[in-house]
Amino acid sequence: MKVTAFVGSPRRNGNCANLVSAILEGVEGSGAEIKIHFLGAKNIKGCTGCYHCEKANECIITDDDMQEIYADMESSDAYVFASPVYFDHVTAQFKLFVDRIFPYYHAKPLKGRKAVFALTYEEDNDEIYGEVVDWFTGMIDACHGIKVVDSLKVHGVVKQPVKDNSALLSRAEDIGRALVQP
Repeated sequence: MKVTAFVGSPRRNGNCANLVSAILEGVEGSGAEIKIHFLGAKNIKGCTGCYHCEKANECIITDDDMQEIYADMESSDAYVFASPVYFDHVTAQFKLFVDRIFPYYHAKPLKGRKAVFALTYEEDNDEIYGEVVDWFTGMIDACHGIKVVDSLKVHGVVKQPVKDNSALLSRAEDIGRALVQP
């Protein structure tokens, strides 16, 4: 089994990345192969809206890091998708990635695979940003056939950083373990 993570934070050691690390610690015990893409470190060009992918099932843009990402998406059995909230939604880096996986929309080659979605944010209010989780989990299922089996929406990460929240880290590891169960 292979699990690939896509981290939308530009910070490799930030709250979002630490949460993904904990999820992957849970995955690690299964012996699964793990791959992480830090999207902020990738050269990902924006979708041009040309609809080439609608006919060819591949993106016309070939001179960026999405080629590596496409290969890992296609060779993975499950995914961890994660982003912090920047100005009320996922980061620009994460949205670029979402736009560029549109070639999978028509043929749905990823249908039936499982995923976890994690969202972190500064505000100390657990009642907000549910719509961001709903947007992503609904889109990835409806458009690509990937079933989000669990999600984490973590608030107040400035007051209590993810790395200092042992209960959260334990829950994240449990989610990772569950992700790789048949």
